[in-house]
Amino acid sequence: MTTCKRFAFVLLLAAVFFPACRASAQFDPEYSSGPRPGWSVGARGAYYRPKGADSGDLAEGAQARYHLTRRWALEASVDLRKDKFGGTQVDVIPLQLSVLVYLMPHNYRFAPYILAGGGWYYTHVYVPADKNEFRFGPHAGAGAEYLLGRNWSVDCSYRYLWTEDIHSQSLAYPLGRNFSDKGFMLTAAVNYSF
Repeated sequence: MTTCKRFAFVLLLAAVFFPACRASAQFDPEYSSGPRPGWSVGARGAYYRPKGADSGDLAEGAQARYHLTRRWALEASVDLRKDKFGGTQVDVIPLQLSVLVYLMPHNYRFAPYILAGGGWYYTHVYVPADKNEFRFGPHAGAGAEYLLGRNWSVDCSYRYLWTEDIHSQSLAYPLGRNFSDKGFMLTAAVNYSF
């Protein structure tokens, strides 16, 4: 990861967490308390670090959540990431579906949660003959959402991904070789609730 990308990621994290540090833990009485049923959409940044990659990288994406109750939510997200495995360039577009379970009582702004789900990973491998494939993998993790007011919130999460390996075939490896795409993902997002 380049210095510029690291700096941008640190700025994104600071922008997400600075407002949360200045506010109190509980809602003011005029606000409805905690996550509430309904839709929220947001933009997010992500840091991916697959085991087999040369290094981790930043990605941009979006997420949509549907809060079934104050404790249960469904999330759909999509990101765009670029990795290098032993000099082979790989583009991955993960579409992840997750179930979130909020752990705190509903009258607090700070709402930690656990999550689990699965993802379909559209993968484009750049080799002498370009190759596209869809891979699947489950994920699990935890995160926290901080409600800034009635409609705005910020959140961050950690997920471990158990994705299928990436298969690459080139002139140097005519029988092909596999790259491990299992690893972790950190996200930070700003959301708007309807």
